[in-house]
Amino acid sequence: MDEMTAVRELRAETPLPPRTRLVPGRDALLAEAARGRRSRGPRADWRLAAVGAAAAITLAAVLGTQVVGDGGHETLPGARSTYFLELGSAKDLLTDAADVIAAGPSVTARDGQWIYVKSGEVNLTDDSQPGTSETWMRYADPSMEDGKAGDDHSPREEYEFLKGLPDDPKKVRAKARAFFYATDRTETRTQHEYRALTAVLGRAYAYDAGDLAKVYRALATIPGVRAAQVQDAAGRDAVAVYLKSEDPTANRDELLLDPETYLYSGHRWVARSDGGQWQKGDAVIGGVRLAVAVVGKKGERP
Repeated sequence: MDEMTAVRELRAETPLPPRTRLVPGRDALLAEAARGRRSRGPRADWRLAAVGAAAAITLAAVLGTQVVGDGGHETLPGARSTYFLELGSAKDLLTDAADVIAAGPSVTARDGQWIYVKSGEVNLTDDSQPGTSETWMRYADPSMEDGKAGDDHSPREEYEFLKGLPDDPKKVRAKARAFFYATDRTETRTQHEYRALTAVLGRAYAYDAGDLAKVYRALATIPGVRAAQVQDAAGRDAVAVYLKSEDPTANRDELLLDPETYLYSGHRWVARSDGGQWQKGDAVIGGVRLAVAVVGKKGERP
């Protein structure tokens, strides 16, 4: 996979924890649903509901380098139906997430360094086998800056975008629209803003924590953004964020966040109707991020 494709596709990674580790968390979630309880304080309620569930992704920031670990697993399962608990509006959850991000570490990089990403994906739309891959991309790549790569951007250009964000969520949304410009005439303004802001979150390899938090706060102001508790393609617990559609059969693109750090942890494309190889509710495409770090040269691993 070349560097531009890596940035464009932003495919994620990871392993499968033993199913026995997932059962307590899943049972707790189902018990909460049976009692008809709604998530009121998203951050606190998520952690209560997920007691005993696998926490397969961890964050370490050392000398400005972000490393997300995989716990030693390498195998991805098939992307089929997984448990799913709706949380309703994502506004409070994303606001809480912004506070967590702002209080967390920043990730720095400099010209000459590389971004290492290890990712994994399962895809029911083709014959490809689930697996993991590693990608290195230059932090500073002039060929992907100043509009030379369309709406793709180098990690350095994305870092500079974040540094220039105002505090006003409406202005953040406007800047995101310009940064990831419209490519589909049928896309509404709300859809455009959602797509742009989630793209920023998925591609934020280097960032100041306070700047990144502004993106979460802006995303929280978009009408129709909802959240759910799910399992990702590696069987890990995750918070899914998605834009509600008026069409109940429309397939759903979900941004996945780690329930502890609230950083990007993957994506899912969920079928809302039966279609050939899959059924309604199947995660037809699932990507998971296994590791991301700033390294000194191509080929170097954290």
